[in-house]
Amino acid sequence: MAQVNDLRICWGVRRGKRLVCKEPVTDEAVIKEVLELVDELRRRVEVHGGKLGTAAFIGELINLLERWLEEHKNDKGKKIKEAKKIAKKMIKLLRKLKKKWVEKYWKRLLELMEMLEKNATDIIVTGGNDSNRSLTVHLYNEDIAVIVSKVAKSGSITISLSLSKLEGDDVRVTNTFSDEEALKAIQRGWEITDGGIMNGHSAMGTSQPWQVVLWSLAYPGKIHMYINSININGDGASIMWHLIAKDHRAKPKKVVAKEVRNFDEEKLRVFLAPAVWGDGDVNVGERYVKLIIGLAKYELWLGIIERLVNELGFTMKIRDYKAEVGINSSNAVRLARDWLSVQDIKELIELGASLPGGEKLKRIIELANMEIKELGSSSITIPGTDIRMTICIDGQCRVELRARRKSKDEALWIIEELRRAGCESSLRVAGRYYEVAILHSEIQSKPELREPVCNRLLEWYEELPSDSIEEKWRFANAMRKLGCPDIGK
Repeated sequence: MAQVNDLRICWGVRRGKRLVCKEPVTDEAVIKEVLELVDELRRRVEVHGGKLGTAAFIGELINLLERWLEEHKNDKGKKIKEAKKIAKKMIKLLRKLKKKWVEKYWKRLLELMEMLEKNATDIIVTGGNDSNRSLTVHLYNEDIAVIVSKVAKSGSITISLSLSKLEGDDVRVTNTFSDEEALKAIQRGWEITDGGIMNGHSAMGTSQPWQVVLWSLAYPGKIHMYINSININGDGASIMWHLIAKDHRAKPKKVVAKEVRNFDEEKLRVFLAPAVWGDGDVNVGERYVKLIIGLAKYELWLGIIERLVNELGFTMKIRDYKAEVGINSSNAVRLARDWLSVQDIKELIELGASLPGGEKLKRIIELANMEIKELGSSSITIPGTDIRMTICIDGQCRVELRARRKSKDEALWIIEELRRAGCESSLRVAGRYYEVAILHSEIQSKPELREPVCNRLLEWYEELPSDSIEEKWRFANAMRKLGCPDIGK
């Protein structure tokens, strides 16, 4: 590590596209963290120097995409056809990058590292070293800028090499979606998570090749595609793609969120698929699907979260500066199956799972193929009738019995049958369905309803894994509110 007095560490101020020194950094704590970030840069360049110097990390991705094209050369599906077009454009841009990386960018990076060793370059700093602000080091050489950040709250270190004078290209994507409403919901899922706005158009930045393809398919028309940076991660290097949908005007995220809050339930489920692809996680072993929402986005998501909890059975917990909104066990399996029952979503998931890096989509398919208990296990027969109704727990841990029918006449018939059996119920519209509901207060007041519901809830509670603490709490709280015996004693 160089001596502190020899280093040229300064706070940065922007001049054009780059930062310049404003004043020296004098805070010893900041200087210490800056030195740690510079040392981490040195370490990663040294560890991955072999692959970086030969551009092997670029060649490996070219090989993966070419192999994928070969494996799917006889596939005739509409989305596969367009995906091949996108993959070929990606390979073309990667070959240009590889040539310029070997000829220019790698040499510029080595020159910069040498300048660092000789203390012959400015180390420009922005941000701060408290938990709420990312501390970032900026280093510059001709045609290359190095950005090293210690991310606020998480403390993880990211390293990005920004490359200049690297041209992109356009690819024209044909609309392959059979359901325009599903396409709209898919677009909103991208836009509220990983999507962005560039010059008024919908845009995306990603290091995942499968996301490049799936996002491009969701914005039919002219897509401008370019590479402008390389990430040096702890386990290697990755290429950062930027996409701009030239034929799609972007909406602010607040407008998108308001639109999603008004989706019917069917469209809300479709929206969830790309939202999970972007800001979510899928775990097959523990059988859960979750969205991971930073607290900075929590207010934006709030109305959507309320619907997920109240209507789709999601639960929410706050941990480590983020909200985790998830669904597990049989409900997670059913959600994955719901996605695969929508043809456009199914095609995207299967396509993404086949592409490099598409492990999350493979897990969705695995989850959908898991065995679950019959739907009847989550329902009871209403005493005095042949009607089965599903037991549901809402976000306030209140219990309802619900039955859905596509026909309003069938729903009205159920209401009449329940009335004859002495049960009051209500009718509401849920997307394309008519939903008959027996409310918590009605179940609570009638022992003939409360007893079978309590028995079933207790069975569920006992079936939950021992580490499902929050789910167990939710079931126990619901049983307490319902007045079930032997709960909480």
